[in-house]
Amino acid sequence: MTEQRARELVATWSARAREAHGARRRRMSFDEYLAEVLAAPERLGRTAVQYTLDALRAWGAREVPGLAGPTPRWRIFDAPFSDGRERLVGQQAAQQALVRILEGFEREGRVNRLIVVHGPNGSAKSSFVTALMRGLEAYSQTDEGALYRFHWVFPVGEGRGSRIGFGDAAVDTSRLSTFAHLPEEAIATRLAAEPHDNPLFLVPEAERRELLTRGRDGGGWQPSAQVLEGALGLRSRQVLDALLLAYDGDLERVLRHVQVERFHVSRRYRQAAATVEPQMHVDAGLRQLTADRSLASLPSALQNRTLFEVHGPLVEGARGIVEFNDFLKRPLEANKYLLVTGEKGSVVVDGVLVTLDSVLVATTNETWLEALKTQPDWGSYRGRVELVRMPYLLDYREERLIYDDLVRELGCGGQVAPHTTELLALWAVMTRLVPPAAAAAPEGVRDVVTRLTPLDKALLYGGGGPPAGLSAEQRQLLLAAVADLAEAASQGPDYEGRHGASPRELRTLLLDAVHGVQGGVVDPPLVFEALEELVSDPSLYEWLRAEPRGPWFRPSAYIDALRERYLRTIEREVQQATGLVDEQAYGELFARYVRHASFWLKKEKLPDPVTGRLVEPDAGFLAEIERRLGVDEAAEVFRSNVIARVAAFRIDHPEASVELGSIFPDLVGRLEAEDARRRRAALDEAAADAFEALEAGEGSPPDALTGERVARARQTVRALGERFGYTAPMARRMLAAHLASRRQGGD
Repeated sequence: MTEQRARELVATWSARAREAHGARRRRMSFDEYLAEVLAAPERLGRTAVQYTLDALRAWGAREVPGLAGPTPRWRIFDAPFSDGRERLVGQQAAQQALVRILEGFEREGRVNRLIVVHGPNGSAKSSFVTALMRGLEAYSQTDEGALYRFHWVFPVGEGRGSRIGFGDAAVDTSRLSTFAHLPEEAIATRLAAEPHDNPLFLVPEAERRELLTRGRDGGGWQPSAQVLEGALGLRSRQVLDALLLAYDGDLERVLRHVQVERFHVSRRYRQAAATVEPQMHVDAGLRQLTADRSLASLPSALQNRTLFEVHGPLVEGARGIVEFNDFLKRPLEANKYLLVTGEKGSVVVDGVLVTLDSVLVATTNETWLEALKTQPDWGSYRGRVELVRMPYLLDYREERLIYDDLVRELGCGGQVAPHTTELLALWAVMTRLVPPAAAAAPEGVRDVVTRLTPLDKALLYGGGGPPAGLSAEQRQLLLAAVADLAEAASQGPDYEGRHGASPRELRTLLLDAVHGVQGGVVDPPLVFEALEELVSDPSLYEWLRAEPRGPWFRPSAYIDALRERYLRTIEREVQQATGLVDEQAYGELFARYVRHASFWLKKEKLPDPVTGRLVEPDAGFLAEIERRLGVDEAAEVFRSNVIARVAAFRIDHPEASVELGSIFPDLVGRLEAEDARRRRAALDEAAADAFEALEAGEGSPPDALTGERVARARQTVRALGERFGYTAPMARRMLAAHLASRRQGGD
């Protein structure tokens, strides 16, 4: 039965493979291929640059939040073809720079510069290129992304009148218009063309130009000079010339020997996607083929020729992407050929000129690039490269995705408590920030800018809003200045995002924490301990040795700031989980305040929600709310600022509904905190009861608690799980941290 089932599976797989093989037309004659070209010249006449751009456009783009507002992100870097596995997180600016450079190459009709992606160690430079290659792999599997190469096919024998000496005829080929579909037993030799050879190059240049430009005098797609003027590689040229000579120039008979084959981009098999590691020589070579005994059955017209093939990663990556990984780690002399290759799209290999159709991308870290800039050769490089900067991420929301992806990959979501990856990401971003340049902000908010802490700036960059205590005008000015502050910080060699904690190091830290607890809980307190150990030895990392400037460049202090933020966060969660503090009620209360303040400022009456009659705004209610908020400025000024913030939100977001909790998180939070202070004893008791219930375990209520308190404790634990994502072990550790903070006088 097992063997029968195995045979059935193989038969099913075989049927699917045959169906896929036929649907994709993996092998064609040259005439069949030419028909495809006539039907879609813009698809089959693309260069590597055009192909890469089409792959990017095929997956499309989406808008994501950015420092200067919504910014496009190319979906190919989200890896939708693999359910997001190995996606590139963030780096929208680098994506836009890449597309801009490729579009420039497309307009110029050729690749004439080397793209150099640079940034600090661990900033995802290689991941950036890999994501692009993976996108090309997926695109090449689609009908729109079909790529073709060709082989020379020589049958076992040819019919009467053969003039090129195929030996004894095994198959009568005299009536065949093509040898492309001969069965394998009828083929004496299949000679693969070089990877960079496009089947279009078999068409003479004048006819090729006519073929691809016919009826395309107007706008739209235009064929590139690389395709219009491209030529076959040395080996295929030798074969073509020999066959033309043997057939007295009859191209139709020559093309019978052409078998066109579809291929796919593949990093694993180095097809149109190749990575070059640092080495000491040119990344291509020339070798002789005629010594290969598999070629003994070549026709006599070719056996008296010495055939060569070009090999190496430069050739393997042809018609796709060649990545030079850490290319500045090898001596400059070994890289100099790239200057000409990048500028002219060709390389000389053992005296043979090889034309390449590839996107050439190099990666390097900032240290090596800065060293190159001090060398006399930098001038030669600068005019022949396009620099794409990839700093560390500065938006903690994006940084968090890196650690969330790791948690998902490890399958340990039940071990990592809420806020863990968020706080780790915040700390990472804080280590990368530089003090804001007040001069880049409007004058009315410069004093605010000088007072920003690293946490304030990290939250601003992450869309968290300005710090509390600002007027409506200050908030508006500060939010408008964020992009300018970021631009000012991006200038110079020590730009923001060049130094600081690497995601690679923090992934390792999180990974070690997960393995270290062996099935326990990884939560913020545990991560804070790991971070304290990380920063304890400044000799390990250069960024730990930066000279402190006020609150800046103090990684240990950043841990303390985030510890306080964590304690405030879990305190709010405990308050809400107990049911003694209802955050929705405070939003509604503040909405009522805004309504009364608006009518009070306009000196108008408002309709009573119960009777519908017009009544005066409740001045006593307004004053009470302001007292609870701790307002220390004139009532009219404060109320005017509140209404101005609402008006500004409506102007900036005309389609959005007004959510006062989002516009005034600081003020609504103050109301909630003030009420929590009044209920402190009850809240502490409820938190302690929930902790005792967790310690006792399910079904074993603590002896000290009454039935009512047990029910409330279990409800609190359920709320922590349902509303905030805490498992029982996580909730127990979180409540322990909260209660310890309360015992130490935390308020």
